[in-house]
Amino acid sequence: MQETTTVADYLKLRLEQLGVEQLFGVAGNYTAGFLDTILSDPKSPITISGNANELCAGYAADGYARTRGICATYVTYSVGAFSILNTIAGSFTEQVPVLLINGAPTNKEYATERHAGLLYSHTTGYQKVDIHMFRPITAAAERIIDARQAPYQIDSALMALLTQQRPAYLEIAEDLWRAQCPAPHRELKVDAPASVTVSSVKQAVQATVELMRTKPKPLFWAGVELQRQGLQAEFEQMLEQVNRQLPAEREIRFVTSALSKSVISEGNPYFEGSYTLSEAEISKLVGDDGCIVGIGAWTIGKDTGDENIRGDNIALAAQGGVLCGADYYASVELGSFIRELGAALAESVAADTSAVTGLRLADKLATASAAEAAAPDTLGYDRFFQALEPWLSEEDILVVDAGFPLLAAQPIRVPAADSFVAQAAWLSIGYSVAAATGVKCAHPDKRVVVTVGDGAFHETCQALSDQLAYGHNTVVFVLANGIYGVEQYIVNPNPFRKPPDEYGPPNTILNKPYAYNQLPAWNFDRLAEAFGGLGRTVGSADELAQVLVEIREKPQDRFLVTIQVPETDIPGALRQAVDHTVGEDEVGNDYWPPGDVF
Repeated sequence: MQETTTVADYLKLRLEQLGVEQLFGVAGNYTAGFLDTILSDPKSPITISGNANELCAGYAADGYARTRGICATYVTYSVGAFSILNTIAGSFTEQVPVLLINGAPTNKEYATERHAGLLYSHTTGYQKVDIHMFRPITAAAERIIDARQAPYQIDSALMALLTQQRPAYLEIAEDLWRAQCPAPHRELKVDAPASVTVSSVKQAVQATVELMRTKPKPLFWAGVELQRQGLQAEFEQMLEQVNRQLPAEREIRFVTSALSKSVISEGNPYFEGSYTLSEAEISKLVGDDGCIVGIGAWTIGKDTGDENIRGDNIALAAQGGVLCGADYYASVELGSFIRELGAALAESVAADTSAVTGLRLADKLATASAAEAAAPDTLGYDRFFQALEPWLSEEDILVVDAGFPLLAAQPIRVPAADSFVAQAAWLSIGYSVAAATGVKCAHPDKRVVVTVGDGAFHETCQALSDQLAYGHNTVVFVLANGIYGVEQYIVNPNPFRKPPDEYGPPNTILNKPYAYNQLPAWNFDRLAEAFGGLGRTVGSADELAQVLVEIREKPQDRFLVTIQVPETDIPGALRQAVDHTVGEDEVGNDYWPPGDVF
């Protein structure tokens, strides 16, 4: 058995053992020793992919990891690390296993800087600035400056990534890559959590079953942890186990939310739709005699309408515990909870089929955009997604950006499980275009379809260059309304009202979108050509239909399609509420007196 190896070879071997097949990043001399080690091994399964910038690299790694498994990205010290910070924060928040490898100055340069006062390139003079940035947003962060310690620090960071399914950070001095260190003698292995107790699982299951008895019209909320932990099959088995004993009118059904959309196939017979589960929506869905049972679901702002929905009709199994009403049960592993809950519910139903009645929601799924469907032949958010829904196939993965596109896309049904990707908790605009690069690398047999607002597209349009370099056939729909629409809606929704309210002095600023929310007009068709794709501009439903046909007829081509959306169009979900929504800038003026609540 080999006793020693280099630090670069050690990290390479560990990544290969964990199944890492893709590296995204921007090259720099500080990481060259590691990248060269991979390149020099023709048998290595790891592909090194360059990116236009660190933001694109980080989002690509996130898109890959959330749909395929662990991914890694590489940057150079400080200038690269500072740029990728935002993407790692998003991966941390949404529990996506991305490894960040940050090449750092040599120990000699550190010593010279410290003792002689020479400030090297990419340094601030504070030698721990990078690791201090990443420690709060990673499962583990290690600064490696001694080859003898490198194996233990690398393994520690990787084990944290595996156990928490969150990013890890390795900062490795450039002169260590080819330095000798002990070789690995066993593979990294994650054992079952020792803190999980059988009694806690049983108590949590008993409390949940009792809630479903006292609130006998339950509705499951399938959450994102089902996908993160690979528990989709267990959830579907639980549904089938319980429902096979119930008549059709009493089946227990499930919904998803923006963050968890498509974690279970939307063709599942028990699926009822994807919702923003605010208190008002929950009341509509289950009423006073029903309850919501979240399985792996997180209460993030986008999924709950920024409301704290916890209450006596809510059970939430996630993050290693179960909250049922006011009671919390710690140390409950989600897979064990699902299996035990399925058995307990099946036994309860077998004993008394009237104990849990379930409910159907088909009559609640009225489309908010029916009025728009009858409108003249112009395109808005709802009408676009109505046309996109039947066009999507099981061979497509839809990647949706934050803001109006995410709100409008949530109600449509996608054909296959794990075929809807959105950064619905962190909500960093521009995520979708660059994440699509990683999603396509993870699923080369699929076609990735992106829907993104023009403001968000401005952030990461360079990702089209990456997709050209990789030979991807990605389709990007830019919903161009010329403004940062969701930002305008939050601070002042008045321009979106039909008709807008007419404010007088001194509030005339409230009558139209603000100048600082206006976007520069781009010629997207020319941009598509510059990046080696086909550019199309669509302004009507008929034109959209023609372009959708053309895209299917050219399965190998990249498309950038501009959807011309009226400046003050909004998704149906917001249109229903806009007349009763108070913007941040409207509170306290002559029209909306302080203290009014809508």
